[in-house]
Amino acid sequence: MTEPEPKPVAKWRYVVPNAVTSTSLAIGLMAMVAASEGRFEAAGWLIVLCVLLDKLDGTFARLLGATSKFGVQLDSLTDLVVFGVTPAAVLFLLVRSDAALAAEWSSYGWALHACLALFAICSSLRLAKFNVMADEGGPGIFFGMPTTLAGGLLGLFLLIGLQHELPKLLAALPLMALAFALLMVSNLPLPKVAKRDTTAGNVFQAVNLVLCYVCGFLRIYPEYLLAVTLGYASVGFIWGMIHRQEFRPGKTENDDGSDGDDSHGDLAVSGA
Repeated sequence: MTEPEPKPVAKWRYVVPNAVTSTSLAIGLMAMVAASEGRFEAAGWLIVLCVLLDKLDGTFARLLGATSKFGVQLDSLTDLVVFGVTPAAVLFLLVRSDAALAAEWSSYGWALHACLALFAICSSLRLAKFNVMADEGGPGIFFGMPTTLAGGLLGLFLLIGLQHELPKLLAALPLMALAFALLMVSNLPLPKVAKRDTTAGNVFQAVNLVLCYVCGFLRIYPEYLLAVTLGYASVGFIWGMIHRQEFRPGKTENDDGSDGDDSHGDLAVSGA
């Protein structure tokens, strides 16, 4: 007895997640335009908005049954621009627009260019690597820092530095970008934000997820967003260092071009 052929998925279903991904790409470009006009706080919030949208495309794809290889590739290319190129461009424009920052970094020669170029390059290397490894199964583990997390953290640190007038923090952002670049191409395990075994754990994640979306869309409380995101990254990588011998790439990785655990992208930032 032959099995019935699966019903074809309506084409409009694929439009929804791909439209969300394309919107994120447009917003990433808007962030670079805002930075070129000196509106760096707006650029930071636009990067945060892209982080939130990066979760939604994968969610819509799963709900609509519209996952596709095309969606994976589109999401991967979008992530490179939005979380690899855009943060680097915004930070470069920030330093060049401020006389004190420009003078400080100019004393180190090409260090600024090198730090930010490496951030974009390592983003592309990571995304290309996990496009190739997309079909390998795993238990909800990232290897290295996801591009979404790296770009989101830079955007949040930028907002904190601007709103609280912390010139030393702003001056250190290119060095943070360099550190994140190295983490992106590392094999250090990082647990994904996924369903937990306990009700308390799931409630905690869900509450933070909702609050992150509220704060992100309303452009309020970047301190909370940074605390949750940085807390996830710090605790996650400490866990990864402890368990690094138990998880190795090639055996447990289930990453894709968007650094997510679904076929159209995911968000690996704190509980969001």
